[in-house]
Amino acid sequence: MDEPVDVESVWPHTEMVLFLVDSDTCFGEPTGDIMEEVVDCEHVNGEGRHIDNDLSADTQRLPKASIERDKEIIPNSLILVHCDLVIGTKMEDYLNGTTIPKSSRIVAIIDDSEHSNPGQKLDMIQRPIERASSKEEIMDEARDYFRTICPECSGLSARSWVFRWCEGAYHRVEN
Repeated sequence: MDEPVDVESVWPHTEMVLFLVDSDTCFGEPTGDIMEEVVDCEHVNGEGRHIDNDLSADTQRLPKASIERDKEIIPNSLILVHCDLVIGTKMEDYLNGTTIPKSSRIVAIIDDSEHSNPGQKLDMIQRPIERASSKEEIMDEARDYFRTICPECSGLSARSWVFRWCEGAYHRVEN
């Protein structure tokens, strides 16, 4: 990872959306289809008023084995994670620690949980975690996040936010 030196050094920007899920389905649909739909958002797909936008997105999927095997999660600024991969796992430790930058948006997917009340267990985690109890809520969270970092919608504040996040992630990864 190259050290960001100024706002322009991190643009154009490709947002990597991290999906931490074990199941091949999410809310009854193939997980891959939901991943594709998340990045087919007006803020990142270059359509409408966002033609020639400097923001794009891609996805990466990691299973529970990756969370438990790896010493840390590489910082991502949008992480969608099934609630069962948070509660009582190393991911819970990551969220309570410094591995994942505080500015990252974490969205817990609450779908077919093995826990009787996952929301209550997620409330015990120190950092804020958004909840998605439907596919529509996943899409709403992703659109809201992309709107925040979209230079077409939020101008210099979006560019500056991405720079600050990249700067923090660089120092976290490289130090």
